Formats: sequence, C-alpha cells, structure tokens
Amino acid sequence: MAAAQHELFPGHDGGNWAPVPSKIVATWPAGSFAENLVVLADGAILVSLHSHNRIDRYDPASGAVTAFAELPAPAAGLSFDAAGRLWVTGGALGSAPGYVWRIDRGAAAQPWVEVGDAYFMNGCTSIAGGTLLVCESATGRVLAVDQSAQKWRVWLSDRRLAPSNPQMPGANGIKVFGAYAYISVTDSNVLYRVKLEGGEVAGPLEIVAEHLRADDFAFAASGALYVATHPAQSVLRLTPDGRRTTVAGPAQGTVGSTACAFGRAPQDQNALYVTTTGGVYFPYEGVLQEAKLVRLEVGEAGAPLLHGPS
Repeated sequence: MAAAQHELFPGHDGGNWAPVPSKIVATWPAGSFAENLVVLADGAILVSLHSHNRIDRYDPASGAVTAFAELPAPAAGLSFDAAGRLWVTGGALGSAPGYVWRIDRGAAAQPWVEVGDAYFMNGCTSIAGGTLLVCESATGRVLAVDQSAQKWRVWLSDRRLAPSNPQMPGANGIKVFGAYAYISVTDSNVLYRVKLEGGEVAGPLEIVAEHLRADDFAFAASGALYVATHPAQSVLRLTPDGRRTTVAGPAQGTVGSTACAFGRAPQDQNALYVTTTGGVYFPYEGVLQEAKLVRLEVGEAGAPLLHGPS
C-alpha cells in the first residue's frame, strides 16, 4: 500500500493509506464543536456539542437529529455505567471548576461533582466497581469519580500526562481494554497504558505508541485501536503489533476528528462513527467546514462495553 496521503500534522505518523467506505450522516453548522459520542443499545448515537452546552441524539434508522440534554456548561466526555446511566464531563475550557453530571433515563442532567482545580475536563470511561475515570487535560491527572457517592479523588498524576503547550490538551482520551486503561496524551503525541490494579490503584505508565496525534479513540474486539487524530484530520487504525493504517481523511469527512465509537444496531456492527469539528482550531486548507458525524465501514466489530439504555 502507498504511504498515507494525509500527513498534516508534525510528529504524526499515519502509516499506510487505505480509506474505507464512508458516509456523512449528520452535520451541524460551521463553528459547532462535536466533541465526543456514545452509542445506545438501540443504535442511536449521543453526541456532545461542546460549543452548544448540549448533547444531541442521532437516529440511524431515520437520520433525524434531536436534542437529548441541555447542560449548564460545555459538555466533553461521555460514558455509560453498568446501570445504564450516562456520565458527562465538562466545563468552560481554561476556566475552573470542572464538572461531572449524571443523566438517568429520561431525566435532566444532575450535578454530581465539581472539581475546583480542573481547567480542562475531557475524556472519561466507566470501570468495574462503580468508578468513572476522567482525564483532566490541563494538569496531567486522571481523576476517579465515585459513581455511588458524590466524591472524587486523584487516581493518577504524572508530568508526562500534562501538556507542554498550555493551548493543547495533555491527557485526553481514556478507554479500558483487558487489564489496562489506555490514555492518549495529545500534546506529546504519545499513547500510554496503565494497569488497573483492582481499579483502586493505577500501575506505572507504559508507552504503547509514539508519533501518534491522538484525540479520543475506540477499541475493536480484535484489539485494534481506532484513533481520531483531530489536527491530522484523519482516523487511524493501530493494531496490537503496532501496524498503522489511515482509514479516513478529509475526503471522507474527518476534518477535526475528535472521537469515535462502534455502532450497536444490527446493521452497524462493523461501523465506526466519528465526531468532528469541521476544523474549528485547525481548518483544512484554510476553510472551516460543518461539524459532522461520519460513518466508516471498517469491517470489524467493537470491543464489548458497559451497556447503555435503549
């Protein structure tokens, strides 16, 4: 295969270029910032709009986009817990405090915890035992939020998780696969993992990949990692043995790709959905596009996740 055609960001190695079938299934006006997504059991997709303090719902059966929840501050990370409750992180970028909200089925967002020294709440994931792990991108920390009591603590703090450029995120996306939590550190182009020591304690940081401009990401059942590269305007597939393939770029709609998640409806088992900003901070060829939800046909299913409500 030819080398990747979209080496659009210094320090990022996109590997080979092999685009997969793609379709733009939803859009928001230029200037909108689609930040993250989760997929409901019925296949509907929830998208956090950081620019609008809102979560929208996309229905793949009808193609309709409707408002799902309003929030008092910008929304960022999304995760379901084992009980099907939706957890949302957020806050005004660069301003304390940071927030975590809980949304029960059919209910309004409930304030859960306020983190007084958090300036950039970002990706999150629920782990066994009732804990939400949250990346705080400005200070190089991963926070552990108790999902049964309204309290939080620092789970992991390391200078390697902090950005050297204060305008860029450090620890950004976080997902669990096997016995490890994987953490993308965007500013340093490094993907780490840390062993889950019973969920209560974090093991030492281990480097998984370097020269990888990673925002948020999703695991396939095969162990392959699909990475939204944001300023590199692409989605990359990283195999467990380190092989890289860029599977989508600007022509497929992934300008400003922020996060990805596998579909759950029967017709979506091998589909990967990707949120984008349209280039809010990094316009492609100088032109700001609409924010998008893009469907990629990647030919494999996602790893099992905690199930959300239908």
